[in-house]
Amino acid sequence: MAYATVDELAAALRIKATAENTTGLQRCLDAAAIEIDQSVDRTTPVPPADPLLNRVNIVRGVEWWKANDAAFGIVGYDDTGALRVPRNPMARHRAELLPLKEQWGVA
Repeated sequence: MAYATVDELAAALRIKATAENTTGLQRCLDAAAIEIDQSVDRTTPVPPADPLLNRVNIVRGVEWWKANDAAFGIVGYDDTGALRVPRNPMARHRAELLPLKEQWGVA
């Protein structure tokens, strides 16, 4: 279950949610929500309206949407030259989600 709506993601992308792109937008939100749930590793549910979950879901959803433009992990070319995409784009979001993390495991 995503923590943001298709309309919120579309607004962040500065596009309009349409019948043609709604499924793709929802998939990006759902993929981001799966990553969020793995990162916070909770035994008790977080309220779906949590503002931190909402923001991370939208920002990570934007990254998923734009990943289509980063063939082979490279963006740019004409104007900037080749720019490499970070190897683990979820890492910074995991740090943002630390206040909600419940289980830490034993190393």
